[in-house]
Formats: sequence, structure tokens, C-alpha cells
Amino acid sequence: MSGSESQFATAMDVVRAAARGDISREELVRTLRSWTYEPQYKTTGLADDWETRPNSFDAVEYAFIADLIDEHDYELIFRRLDND
Repeated sequence: MSGSESQFATAMDVVRAAARGDISREELVRTLRSWTYEPQYKTTGLADDWETRPNSFDAVEYAFIADLIDEHDYELIFRRLDND
């Protein structure tokens, strides 16, 4: 799934909707498991920590850090990505 097939334009939009309480945790996980992510391009330098791509797996990592998903959810999402 990507933005064109969803009500959300980016994976980070999905995470933000969950943070606002607009979607359930189950819907968050289901949507992130089926999302088509863009590559996480990172430069090699001081600015790396500030670089994010809203339609990359960065959104899943943010959801985990923000306690919107737990380790089990993260692993489910990651495994689906790893199988593609």
C-alpha cells in the first residue's frame, strides 16, 4: 500500500493519525504492514540525525520510539518488509 491506495499520503501521516487518536493501534499496525516504503537515504555527516523521509521506514521507527507500537508490532512490520 502506498499513499495513492490509502487515505494517507505518507507512512508518517499514518503514524500522526494514530498519535492523534484518529485510528486504532490495530489499524496503525495493519496499515504499516502493508505500506510500500521509500528507501531511507542518509548522508554521511553531522546532519544524519536530523534527516527523515516521511514515507520511509523512519515512520515505523518513530512510532516505536513514541510508544505507538510495541516490540511485537515492530517485528511484525519489519518481517513483512524483510520478506519483500
